[in-house]
Amino acid sequence: MYIGRASILTHYTVPALGIISIILVFSFGIYHNNTRPAAMQEPPARELSFKSVPVTPKDTLWSIASENYSKEYGSLKDYIQEIKRCNSLQSDNIKAGSSLIVPVYITTNSSQYGIQH
Repeated sequence: MYIGRASILTHYTVPALGIISIILVFSFGIYHNNTRPAAMQEPPARELSFKSVPVTPKDTLWSIASENYSKEYGSLKDYIQEIKRCNSLQSDNIKAGSSLIVPVYITTNSSQYGIQH
């Protein structure tokens, strides 16, 4: 049985073209994901954390709050209330030599958790 030259080329060319097409599409996808303009990329993830702040003689609750405040809390007044809640404070009085637990938002690298956008 004779298989013509065109038949042999078709037999081997079609699967090869399919594989090449898949590789090209995959390569374009990787390139496209890594070259998005900065405006289209998602902002870095922000995660709630806590830190201990030593209270010095010249510190006030307001001064500590204003040094650690971030927009996630809305107003500075709301943030002061949150610091008071975290430390079970009934008033704005703080004592030098003590420490306050202060909630803060930190920027995290979402890729460290295996999340890709």
